[in-house]
Amino acid sequence: MKFRYLTPLLLLSLIFAGCNKMLDIKPVNRMMPVTISDYESVLLGGYPRVDYFMKTELMTDNVYANLNIIASAQKDLDLWFTWSPSKLADGVETDPYWGQLYTSIYYANTVLDNFNERQPASNEKELFETVKGEAYALRAWSYFYLANYYAEPYSPATLKAHGVPMPLTAKDVHQNTQNNVREPLEKVYTQIVSDLDQASVLLAGKKSRNKFRFDASAVQALRARVNLFMGDYEKAISAASDVIVNKPLSDMNNMQTRIDDKEDRYAFTGNVGVIDGGDYKNEILFFTGGVANTNIYYHANYMFRPSQELFALCNRSTGGKDYRRYIFATFADMNTNEGKQNGPTLYNMYAKQENPCYYIGLKVSEAYVIRAEAYARLKQKDKAIADLNALLVRRIRKGEFVALKAADFSDETLVSRILEERRVETAFEGGLRWMDLRRLGKPALSHVYKNGQIYNLKQNDNRYLLQIPPSELNNSPSIPLNP
Repeated sequence: MKFRYLTPLLLLSLIFAGCNKMLDIKPVNRMMPVTISDYESVLLGGYPRVDYFMKTELMTDNVYANLNIIASAQKDLDLWFTWSPSKLADGVETDPYWGQLYTSIYYANTVLDNFNERQPASNEKELFETVKGEAYALRAWSYFYLANYYAEPYSPATLKAHGVPMPLTAKDVHQNTQNNVREPLEKVYTQIVSDLDQASVLLAGKKSRNKFRFDASAVQALRARVNLFMGDYEKAISAASDVIVNKPLSDMNNMQTRIDDKEDRYAFTGNVGVIDGGDYKNEILFFTGGVANTNIYYHANYMFRPSQELFALCNRSTGGKDYRRYIFATFADMNTNEGKQNGPTLYNMYAKQENPCYYIGLKVSEAYVIRAEAYARLKQKDKAIADLNALLVRRIRKGEFVALKAADFSDETLVSRILEERRVETAFEGGLRWMDLRRLGKPALSHVYKNGQIYNLKQNDNRYLLQIPPSELNNSPSIPLNP
């Protein structure tokens, strides 16, 4: 990379001056970017590096505590599973989720500040537009997560509710270090949509670099997700359709050869997870969030496991053998001491903890369940059923799948079935279950934990919003907190 070197206390500290005191942003180097390639490196440094959504699954009905396991859970996991008002350990003021997402925004803004004033040479135009498009996508992604963690779910009743701070340039960070404000939720979503529109135009027709970076299809998948959460079903259908037309849905029947060779219990364990079997990786559009050696739902010493309620949704007594059960099943003999200790479930998407693998951020099957839900909510039952069948025929063993029929569902039961399939397809991916629970009415939940103690999350509980971190309150004392 071509960097212009300044003194150690200048360089990117000119960019980052004071920003570590606002929004928990932390500089990663002290070099001043100059070329478009330099700014590409800045952008790549802004892609999230922590598992900023896996712990939110602990707050959902997708997880239970297997109390037969001897080892105790990490203290910070307790805080999430029991819906503690604060998810930070005693004496800790910085929230790594808040900090990571605002760091990503800062890096994206740094790129956009420069590129909005820059005219690329003709031989640099493609790289310029690719990097700029990714920067818009990364900023939209980050604001979407911030809004869905720290603000109310989007609805006509919450448009004026407190959203999150929304710096749109690196300069904003310097100017508002001690005077940060939470923009209205409607304004935050308007910006997300605008950024995705920009990203879509800039990345259209560009060659995909790899699945760790946004490309045109990943942007469309994210647009479909955002529009679904906004209740804009026609636009959700349009964006999801663009993904479905251009990207293949994996057929899990391709795992059968390995299953026949290894048998159920040993087909996906050790060094091979479900993501490694068949052609499943082909439908992944975007990996994110750090290597999966922090899979807190797999190892025998970890007590938090996929719930049996979740497992039952892909282990129905009728409709054929569902290959998605291999994502969640131990296939252990529950009549043995070992089986009782291990329990019936684990999260086996990524195999054992030691295997490096990035978390799934966006994939093709999400586009199918988004479009199916949008069709169903618009009372287009036949189209919704067609999408469900297109998904399930690639999840159920060949020769055993029985197509669903519109006549067997009312409008309400069809939406319920689609949401069940969405829950299975997106479990432990992108923090979607927690965000879905929020948008679907913030239902009451309960968890059983140590010594049989029952913890409850009430309907519409204030704890459905994560609290603004103490570090932000210290920097901006007048910033409104969540209830």
